[in-house]
Amino acid sequence: MSDKDDLQEKVDKAQEEADNKAASAKEEGSKDAKIEELTEALARAMADLQNFKRRNEEEKGSFVKFANAELLKALIPVFDNFDRSADHLPEDLEKNDWAKGIVHIHDDLVKTLEKLGIKKMVTVGEKLDPNKHEALVAGPGEKDMIIEELESGYTFQDEAIKVAKVKVGDGSK
Repeated sequence: MSDKDDLQEKVDKAQEEADNKAASAKEEGSKDAKIEELTEALARAMADLQNFKRRNEEEKGSFVKFANAELLKALIPVFDNFDRSADHLPEDLEKNDWAKGIVHIHDDLVKTLEKLGIKKMVTVGEKLDPNKHEALVAGPGEKDMIIEELESGYTFQDEAIKVAKVKVGDGSK
């Protein structure tokens, strides 16, 4: 073999080693890129899972709130009747122990409903709001101001679940 052949052989070997190193570096870079791609995909999947869990909890809360509101709506007429009977207790029964017990039960019921988030609306002196009030009668008084409450309205967690039936001013004196 000649020097030229030896030299060509060394050049070919060097070229082959360089090609191998380049391929190895490229493969290493490809692995890094794949790792980065999979890491990003995992991060997105984790974020999606967290969002799903949050939405699921919000939906559960909404469902519970809706179910409670429906139950409480069904009980409000009974409470209204109980409220009216307590307000119209005859004078001769005010000292009666049994009647006093019924009034205490009424007061406990009011407190319990308030703890659950049910509140009776304050209406007299307020401006008529069709989302919270139903005007049944108009009479002398400031226009669109509630002058008398005919039937109580209720809110549950600051949302009207039963509108108040009211008398409003018609703008006349």
